[in-house]
Amino acid sequence: MTRPDETEILRREMQQFLYAVSHDLQEPFRKVRTFSQRLAARLEGRLDESMRGDLERIQSAAVRGQGMIEGLLVLSRLETHGGPLAEVDLNEVLSGVCLELQEKIAASAAVVTIEPLPTISADADQMRLLFLSLVDNAIKFQWGDKPPTVRVFALEGDAVSQWRIAVEDNGIGLEEQYADRIFTVFQRLHPRDVYPGLGLGLAYCRKIVDRHHGSIRYEKGEEGGTRFVVTLPMRPQQTQPSH
Repeated sequence: MTRPDETEILRREMQQFLYAVSHDLQEPFRKVRTFSQRLAARLEGRLDESMRGDLERIQSAAVRGQGMIEGLLVLSRLETHGGPLAEVDLNEVLSGVCLELQEKIAASAAVVTIEPLPTISADADQMRLLFLSLVDNAIKFQWGDKPPTVRVFALEGDAVSQWRIAVEDNGIGLEEQYADRIFTVFQRLHPRDVYPGLGLGLAYCRKIVDRHHGSIRYEKGEEGGTRFVVTLPMRPQQTQPSH
């Protein structure tokens, strides 16, 4: 057995382990939520403010824990349960993303501009999650009360072997020193009560572009916000079959 074969076996075993552990950990969190809710109902009227606060924090922590486990499940399935490559029109993908985010767009008065994008060979569901995560981030990390502006556009590639797609915003931006750290699972740079979330969106993005033999990187946006550049090969290598 060659070393690449051994590496592939270890990678798959790790993915299977992650999936199994994530799946099994769901049940304890469900029980914590259920029994804390029952306890609150039984003791209704007998709890002081401090006790109610403690129960609410228990329930909130259980919900957050479940969300983190579900996020790990999604992350593991991105590689082990990916769909086949097919022709994907990114204009249609982004139109669907905007429909999914229409409530957030309206609530924040965001302006999302989608410029002409290419049709690529990719996993359609994963392209949806990739750009959903990037556009959602662009809307979420707005600068104070300033309405978010989000622009999705194609950059010049080498016109032979790769596509380069940028998602740019006018939000709070990012210090260069955190440019790689932000793609780490559960990585957060801001307080949860200010910018909610689990810190998984950009980890999804990196896993997806890795599966497509591409890359993603952060750049400073022209308006001081963020610009994420996704590079994908025009003729991607065939990804591993799903399981």
